[in-house]
Amino acid sequence: MAEKVLDNDRMEVVFINPGKSDPSDPTGGFWLEVSAFMQAAADDLGVDLEIVYAERNHVLMHKKAEEILNRKHLPDYLVVVNEKLAAARIIAHADKKGVKTFTLLVGFYGDQAREMGTPRINFRNWIGGLVPDNRWAGYNLAKELTVKAREGGIPENEIKLLPIAGDYATQATLLSDEGLGYARADNFNADFLPKIHCLWRKDKAYDLVTKFLLRDLKVNVIWAANDPMALGAIEGVKKNGKIPGKDVLVGGINWDKPALEAVKDGSLALSIGGHFMTGGWGLVMLYDYHHGHDFAGRGSPLIRKRIFSVIDKNNVGIFLNKFGSRDWTKIDFIKFSKAYSGSAAEDYFSMDALLQN
Repeated sequence: MAEKVLDNDRMEVVFINPGKSDPSDPTGGFWLEVSAFMQAAADDLGVDLEIVYAERNHVLMHKKAEEILNRKHLPDYLVVVNEKLAAARIIAHADKKGVKTFTLLVGFYGDQAREMGTPRINFRNWIGGLVPDNRWAGYNLAKELTVKAREGGIPENEIKLLPIAGDYATQATLLSDEGLGYARADNFNADFLPKIHCLWRKDKAYDLVTKFLLRDLKVNVIWAANDPMALGAIEGVKKNGKIPGKDVLVGGINWDKPALEAVKDGSLALSIGGHFMTGGWGLVMLYDYHHGHDFAGRGSPLIRKRIFSVIDKNNVGIFLNKFGSRDWTKIDFIKFSKAYSGSAAEDYFSMDALLQN
């Protein structure tokens, strides 16, 4: 870890985390990982970071934002996630209060995107955002699974893929589903079944997959939109007397610690992830902006990056050897700051950059 930055102009940032604060919640620990990575970056950069949880409740998210924006002492920056389309109202309120906002992980889509426009235009204090490419994640999860199925001796016309989606409406779901659709077009001889929705929950995935496999014994690939559902699917596969990783290939998204252990033991074919790091990378971008290095440069202030990477049996050991403890303080975030290194932070958002850090 780098020495903490001594800075007389310390930034004050509040992050409204839309997720659950309970690490035992069945939707998994993704949002807690976002916070942990972001806090490690804040500690390195000398940023005063406050994290407030909305417990997956958009009404509570609005309430928390209102409380923050009605304080006598306002933060320099408010970081928000457009979970359940909740960010637009918060951005409008913050704009009137003169608080700069930065959107993270989930951006605007469709009609809402058209209404919001580009950052710094309709809302001057909405300075930008960092959004991972969820289409890429959905597409590549399906692509990698079908490639591994063919490598395992299953002809394309015998691949029967069951997709497990999260909810019905969030942008992450819609975009990853679009990516899945692109993969279906690329593998037109394979049988992609209609999606089942398990609301991001491991227990729900276990229940529905167990029942589904009793009805359809030919399913041999399961695409899951997050790792908890993938792990629930693995238990459902086992319940039906099948061997995950052999009879049925399962893949998920998130890089959750239990999922990577499952990749290591072979029961999970792969996990696509790295997007939990968006909070830390976004904080680096804000730090640079605060110190005169605008992340927008000559392009858009709304940065869309792949960020996601694949972890499978080929690289899981390397990743776990370095970050198996999830100790993100090992990362020197100062090296990713343009204010220090002279290189734009967004150029380094990758697993390879982390492993070389």
